[in-house]
Amino acid sequence: MPSHRTVPHMRPSFAQFRQTLHAAAAGFALTLAGCASLPPPTAELDAARQAVARADAADADQYAQADLAQARAGLERAQAAMARKRDEEARSAALAAAADADLAYTLSRAAVTRAEFNQQQAEIAELRARLRMPADQRFDNPLDLPAPAATAEIRLQALEADPRLNPFAQFERLQARQALAAVLASSSRNRPAALMQAERRVGIAEQAARIEAARRLADTLQRERSELLVEASRRDAETARAEAERLRMQAQMQAEETARLRAAADAESSARQEAEAVLVGAQVDQSARVAAAREKEAGLARQEAELVAGAKLPPVRKGAQGDVFTLAGDAFGSGQAQLTANASASVRALGVYLKTMKAGSVQVIGYTDSQGEAAANQTLSRRRADAVKAGLADAGLAAAGISAQGKGEAEPIAENTTAAGRAKNRRVEIIVPSKTL
Repeated sequence: MPSHRTVPHMRPSFAQFRQTLHAAAAGFALTLAGCASLPPPTAELDAARQAVARADAADADQYAQADLAQARAGLERAQAAMARKRDEEARSAALAAAADADLAYTLSRAAVTRAEFNQQQAEIAELRARLRMPADQRFDNPLDLPAPAATAEIRLQALEADPRLNPFAQFERLQARQALAAVLASSSRNRPAALMQAERRVGIAEQAARIEAARRLADTLQRERSELLVEASRRDAETARAEAERLRMQAQMQAEETARLRAAADAESSARQEAEAVLVGAQVDQSARVAAAREKEAGLARQEAELVAGAKLPPVRKGAQGDVFTLAGDAFGSGQAQLTANASASVRALGVYLKTMKAGSVQVIGYTDSQGEAAANQTLSRRRADAVKAGLADAGLAAAGISAQGKGEAEPIAENTTAAGRAKNRRVEIIVPSKTL
């Protein structure tokens, strides 16, 4: 390690950095001098074992095989030395094994983070191309920042001075400072091992800081990706609605042409029958195409609503009056009329969906099971229906088109004699007539 005499033009900040290390080293040496003997390195061995296990769990065998193998070998040497009562040798080997394992773990995290970062950038570029949006400026991956080719001491100082990385890896940087202080306090015989330990700890601090910086930037990319997905869904829905409208106009024109042909075919019965057969077939085909377009439009609108609200729509079934969306009894607390957080998000998604589909009228009906007094059940069911109506209106659906009523324990859909049956009866139904969608 270079002494003060070998760095004639040392900056004040760097000199202060060296003074800090010397102070730490002096304290470390005094601590050793004050102890007649050190305890067995049980804690160091436990830390090394945990570090190796953590690296194993992080798939370091795949991303940092050599460093992990070195850590395992060092741990075996430490355990063997401990068994022979050679505590100093065991402690040194355990500390080196822990550093090697921590480096393997950090390199593995760096590889995974780099892959995730690059994948996010590729997905964003693909979405922008699909939406015909200008390509966004690509972010530089902090993991690709070059490490200075210098001593461990200078590299740590550079890391501390880098405004892009300084906020991160505080614990790893502390370990690196301690390792450098240990170099100054070490004997000439132990100095090579201490230097290697310091190199390892500084490298870990550099990688850990780059990983945290990359993950912070990845959060920004994830938000942009979510916004682009919502925009893509919205545009797909608009395209589907335009296609449905085109098919509707085409069907109307075809119906008008059918009427004209029928009028022209009145003179000849056989010609009329033949024309009608052809036209009926064409109408059936056109109706199927319109229905398919409507179904696609509804699917895209559902997808867009769930993306915007961050929740799934309530389950839906076809009823005699139209589509019936059902909120189960767990959408409310026991005896309460306030929606739970999950149910509130689901109602919001439904409101966005119905607004997108331009639902003309919506009916909200609350039900309870038969337990308790009938009057109280009637009131509770109405309050719950009102809560769902308010949630739909908050999502943008016109309140004037939403009616709400409570039917209490009337119209059960299952037996009230069992817990499962009562759970089915406690519900709120949102009925959307088919003609309004």
